Amino acid sequence: MSKVVIDLGTYSFKFAFGTKTYSFDFHEIKCSEYGDPYNGKEITDLDAFKKMINKVFETLEVKPNTCQVIVSVHVHEPYELDEVLANYFFNELNVKGFYIAIQPVLSMYSVGKLDGLVVELGQKYVQVVPARKGWAVSGSIKVAKISENFEIETITNLIQESINSIKESSHAILLQNIVVAGFNATEEFEGELEKKLTEIYTNKTIKISGVHVKTGRHNSSLIGGCILSVQEKFDEMWLTKNKYQELGQKVLKVLYTVPEEARF
Repeated sequence: MSKVVIDLGTYSFKFAFGTKTYSFDFHEIKCSEYGDPYNGKEITDLDAFKKMINKVFETLEVKPNTCQVIVSVHVHEPYELDEVLANYFFNELNVKGFYIAIQPVLSMYSVGKLDGLVVELGQKYVQVVPARKGWAVSGSIKVAKISENFEIETITNLIQESINSIKESSHAILLQNIVVAGFNATEEFEGELEKKLTEIYTNKTIKISGVHVKTGRHNSSLIGGCILSVQEKFDEMWLTKNKYQELGQKVLKVLYTVPEEARF
């Protein structure tokens, strides 16, 4: 059964087949070609959005009803977008399995980590997301819109706010496992961030990692999704149409409910 990963971006949708390695071909569709039906948080034109998704399967030359699909999205609440996506993929495309993941967590998978702090620097938003055992710690997520005057201090403030909301005994784990990802996550940014955090946390070790530059840090969530989708341990995480029809929106919230053993 084909595993398909679709990364929903503000300016484009990227997609690829699942793979166990970093060597894979990915495709991209520009949102502007369809009237920009998705703004990063919500679908503004559902018909155009559906045309983009249909184009994904046409490009991959695969039928949706033969696939299990991971869709990666921006950190958001409430869950209306998730319900729209689930209804469309299950009731119209009839996919075999479906899963919604937030982009920063998939970026963490892309560098082989399960615990740490993801700084996802996109084209419109910066997302700071602490993760434990592969789960986002939702109460400590910080998001800010990027403007022309957006500075490194703004990001370090978000990081401090996120870390301070978690018990102090876990701070070292987060600071030693910072993952930098996203469209604007350059090597220069990584170096500047490390310098700033070292000045702030003088008695802590700071370690920052990112996806290999040649692969593209702006592809990190897509890479993480492709790797995750083919893992045997992930098999039990797929949602099915029967389960969704039985439990409805409640089953979607389970995707964001961190198990007790995975909490900081």
